[in-house]
Amino acid sequence: MMNKRFPLFLGLIVLVSSMLSFFMLTRGQTWPDDFAAYLMQAKSILVWQMSDFTHHNAFTIQNSSYSPGPVAYPWGFPLLLAPVIALFGISPLALKLVSVFFYALFLVAFTLLARTRLPDADALLLAGVLGAIPALLAANDLILSDIPFLAFSTLSLTLIDHLPRGKTLSALACGVAVFAAFFIRTSGILLLAPLLISPLVFHWPRWQIALRKAAVPVLTFALLTGLQFVVFPGGQESYFDHFSLFTPQRLLDNVTYYLWLPAWTFDHVPGGVIFYLITAFFALLSLFLRAWRDASLHIYGLLTLILFIVWPERQGLRFIYPILPVLFISSLDGMRLGIARLKSGWQPWALSAARGFWGLALLLCLSVSVTSAFTNMSNGRVINGPFDPISSEVFAYIREKTAADSIVIFVRPRALRLFTGRDSFMTGRCSDLVKGDYVVIHEKMADNGQISPDQVASCNPAVRLEKVYANKRFTVYKIGQ
Repeated sequence: MMNKRFPLFLGLIVLVSSMLSFFMLTRGQTWPDDFAAYLMQAKSILVWQMSDFTHHNAFTIQNSSYSPGPVAYPWGFPLLLAPVIALFGISPLALKLVSVFFYALFLVAFTLLARTRLPDADALLLAGVLGAIPALLAANDLILSDIPFLAFSTLSLTLIDHLPRGKTLSALACGVAVFAAFFIRTSGILLLAPLLISPLVFHWPRWQIALRKAAVPVLTFALLTGLQFVVFPGGQESYFDHFSLFTPQRLLDNVTYYLWLPAWTFDHVPGGVIFYLITAFFALLSLFLRAWRDASLHIYGLLTLILFIVWPERQGLRFIYPILPVLFISSLDGMRLGIARLKSGWQPWALSAARGFWGLALLLCLSVSVTSAFTNMSNGRVINGPFDPISSEVFAYIREKTAADSIVIFVRPRALRLFTGRDSFMTGRCSDLVKGDYVVIHEKMADNGQISPDQVASCNPAVRLEKVYANKRFTVYKIGQ
């Protein structure tokens, strides 16, 4: 039975977390240009020209010496961004509010999932830590699909948890939530595993009942997925091209990398490494002692880890956000399991120590996040990356001084097309210069995804380069034969 104060405390946690997130938002965006693809997809939805986007983005992907992404990301996140663009245009601050909203939804879904395994006070304590943890709040400052996917992934796990004893309406909601996660990120397909396992574990050995319970959400998911393929163009299959980078050595390196990666959750928190080691130890204890009861959660976390261990590329903590709720819940559950095995006289003290551990984590996270928010507001919500004045100058030059059908070579081709409307691709090969009309060199990036600034004017004798524009960070060359 729900404590009468539970909704009040949960609402307070969500409110404080949302305020911290809002005050940590900047008016810029980091340079990796996944965000630009999402925004162009959203704009194409508004004018109902999605195939036009995929046509131009395919040019970028196919001509780049290294593929910067798929031909099209799943369309769920662009669909969430489209109304914001319709109302406010390409406003970084407004667009980031989408993530702030979905982080609030994540906290609610997480708390409801946690309280099925922990007392209300412990569920709220974990929600408080996640609501203040700097690494996750900072993710709201990026125009990426990570936080909406985290919200729908966690909501799906919560609804899957209720699926074995739920009614038809909740089963439908479960199917919709799993589809929404998949519609935002392709890895959401992994949620079908816990969806099938949860009723099977609950009703075992009556597997016929389990299949009937799973049938409604699975069919709902299948119907919505089929509808998605009818309405929106594909392009996610180009993800598979990245497996060309796969090597056995990379696989071995990824195992150790991803086992340690959750420690980044406590980045900037004093004693963060210690917090992770303790959290991981008790999560493993829960994994072994609750293997049957929590099979659906553990399978989802394991499949997510395996997916990114075999995936050749790394993008840091953002890839494993969906397993963090499982890690936190399992850790505190593991602590309680360990406490239950102590002598009865020691148990109250041990329980106070466990809650003190998470309470200390909450205070440290809160202090770091409050400091970050205060610094950000004091600095006037700095504008960085492709939205800053220096970048805007070079984009304005290209819009105003180049022909509309020009092809511009640039290390961040999707950002260039977003801001200039020119087809673009990235390359580090001098031989590719003949494919473009202009090449823009980012002087601060050396040869990271582009021809070295020191070599660009002399590396290909077949072309003649004329410097036509330069500012503090960029140099633009016109390519002649």
